[in-house]
Amino acid sequence: MGSKWLILGAALGLLAAPGLAAAAEPDVEAAFAAMDANGDGQLDIDEYVAAVVGRFAELDADGDRMLTLAEAGEVPAAAFAAADRDGDGALSLGEAVGDRVVRFFDADASHDGLLTQAEIHAYLEELKS
Repeated sequence: MGSKWLILGAALGLLAAPGLAAAAEPDVEAAFAAMDANGDGQLDIDEYVAAVVGRFAELDADGDRMLTLAEAGEVPAAAFAAADRDGDGALSLGEAVGDRVVRFFDADASHDGLLTQAEIHAYLEELKS
């Protein structure tokens, strides 16, 4: 459970709030390849959201359509709390997707609606500072 979450969340630095990047260096290339459904070397928002929705469903152990911090696994508590917009201690699919979409566009340095591996690496470096 943890490694896929890291690939989807921390690997792209898109769940972690600024300054909360994962301590271990993520495998960006593997994460990218897993999400790049059409194999064009870029992630569009549809590919990315599909991956977020799929991973959310995998993590939702009790099937209640909400993620608790325990279900989220290796996500830092502060990052989880930042994504939990209504403060109820659980992430709805909308909260999870919304948080990730913001991070997607934060990482999109070229502002073309597509992410490259280079943009992801740059964004991860930015989160470390």
